[in-house]
Amino acid sequence: MRKKLLGFFAVFACLLMLTACGGTVENKEISEDTKNLLYSLTQSTIQSIDENVVNNRIEEFEDYPAIHSGLESWASAKEELGNVDFTTDSDGNGIIDCFYFDEDVNKAITLDEDDNYVVTTSVTGDQLDPKGNPRTVECIVVYSKNIEKDIMSTGYMPSEDYSSIVANVNYTMGEMLQQAGLNTLLGMGTTFAVLILLSLIIAAFGKVFTSWDKKKIEKEEQQKASAAAEAPAPARVSQGSLAAQSSDDDALIAVIAAAVTAYREQAEPTVAPDGFVVRKIRRIGRK
Repeated sequence: MRKKLLGFFAVFACLLMLTACGGTVENKEISEDTKNLLYSLTQSTIQSIDENVVNNRIEEFEDYPAIHSGLESWASAKEELGNVDFTTDSDGNGIIDCFYFDEDVNKAITLDEDDNYVVTTSVTGDQLDPKGNPRTVECIVVYSKNIEKDIMSTGYMPSEDYSSIVANVNYTMGEMLQQAGLNTLLGMGTTFAVLILLSLIIAAFGKVFTSWDKKKIEKEEQQKASAAAEAPAPARVSQGSLAAQSSDDDALIAVIAAAVTAYREQAEPTVAPDGFVVRKIRRIGRK
């Protein structure tokens, strides 16, 4: 029993060690200067993206995949976000009122597997959601880990330091449920439409094949009828000829019976000459 308990605790300890190894490594400490730099860059980046979308300059950034993807994502979100006020900073803290960064820097700014900076902010527009609250969009901007060195060496931020830019509309629970219901209905409707279409196609093929079989049977019947019409008709015997043939047979029987009787009277005088009956007369063919 003791060995079993020791084995159990050993296995449990191994599982704990594996869990600890597979967990997320604690984020490195981000300095205050780096945090302020990333906040400022994110605000100016989103404001620049909004200006380019408004001025229809998305296609000018095709050579920069991260920026081009971010422009398309923002353009899609802006349809529901509406216009954004990038000028008001009511409390003077350097963060424009339309932006919201989580007070916990480890939530607003994190590091990915490659130590790139991931900045998450919420942007508020002038459109309202179904509850009457201003619509918000969550923006996630990923910067290269070398961004500070690049800025210090060049004096500006290179476009290559953008790894990705994504903008997602924050929908209410009711909107998400409604969208899920519509997607379900659309999916089911498409499935049923395809099934109905397949059923109609199968039914149409069935009618076509049935028509072909019917035409084939009719053609065969017509061929049989034509063959029967072309075959020689059997000779018909009239009622008069049958009666004449029957009369000739009776006369022949009578003659044969008389001949047999005469023969028996001469050959066998002791036997009654009419002691026989003619039952059948068969014609013997000649070679």
